[in-house]
Amino acid sequence: MARRRWRILAGLGLALLTVLVALAGVYVATIWRPQFLTSSARASHAKFMASGLELVTPPGPGPFPTVLLIHGCGGLRGPYEPNPIMDEYAASAVKAGWAAAILDSYAPRDWEARWARIRVCSGLRLRGFHRAADVLAGLDVLQDDPRVDTRHLRIASWSHGGWAVGDLVTLRDPGDGSLRRTMAGVEAIYFTYPFCAFPAQAGRRDWTWKGDVRWVFAEHDTVQSKAGCQPMIERARRAGARTDIVEFPGVTHAFDERLTTPDSTFRFDPEAAARAHAEFTAWLKTPVS
Repeated sequence: MARRRWRILAGLGLALLTVLVALAGVYVATIWRPQFLTSSARASHAKFMASGLELVTPPGPGPFPTVLLIHGCGGLRGPYEPNPIMDEYAASAVKAGWAAAILDSYAPRDWEARWARIRVCSGLRLRGFHRAADVLAGLDVLQDDPRVDTRHLRIASWSHGGWAVGDLVTLRDPGDGSLRRTMAGVEAIYFTYPFCAFPAQAGRRDWTWKGDVRWVFAEHDTVQSKAGCQPMIERARRAGARTDIVEFPGVTHAFDERLTTPDSTFRFDPEAAARAHAEFTAWLKTPVS
């Protein structure tokens, strides 16, 4: 009886070990060394995402310093009309003398706005880690645009977009220097009420990029608090990033987004939104350290 019990336990232990090895393999393949970092995958995804990238520039031929805008899970369209938030920030960038590249993660996938919002905001589709590939594709497309001054590239993100960018800056180079060279060309990053909780990686893994970072938080954010992003902020500091933090009092998540649904707990605040745009343009005009 004892020998039989021992065999059963040994079998269960072997099965558990097999599962753990398999999970470790999945982790390495999807998180530690994701396939989308290979040169062929990057080229393919950049080609796929190119139709979702709109570059808005000041007058003239350029090249212009350029900021890549990464939208939240609400996307660029509401249920019945366009969502103007990224267009509005692009206009602010242009007034500051910058070009703005608006990256639409949904249009190239042919995802209907409401369908995408429900699934992406709930974490069922296109989690931030996988959307990091979109951000990387946007940077790759901009590298080939003569209107872009690739010596001055920045990334600005909102909510779910912050999750994607936060995961991007924790990725390790695949071994050929390609990711390291790309991210070395990003001089600063801007996070507006980013999602930082599990399974976001920015507060859980060391950052592999260091540069200037600015965070904008909302005091009454029920999606993600400033305190909840503290591990992310500490990881950035440990990497050597210069960090600036701004918290807007009395406002909710998406306080700068005028398009809201009737049942939403988010509230558009015109005065706070105007201040957010002022912070954004001030950030663009601030030289990197």
